[in-house]
Amino acid sequence: MLVAYGTAINQALANAKTRLEDLKVLRDHATAVLASQGDLKGSLRKLNQEIKSRERSMTSKAKKKK
Repeated sequence: MLVAYGTAINQALANAKTRLEDLKVLRDHATAVLASQGDLKGSLRKLNQEIKSRERSMTSKAKKKK
């Protein structure tokens, strides 16, 4: 699921006619989406570590078979 809040936020900020209430609603929605993601940066770091670990394991197994 991709929610392009960055684009929506930038468009709202670029338009001087965007109402304060609309900015607050956008902020609240973006905050909720961010909170629902948990520690996405930390999770991605762990995922990358696991991928590297499994790649090393596969490489080691392939070398042992030779």
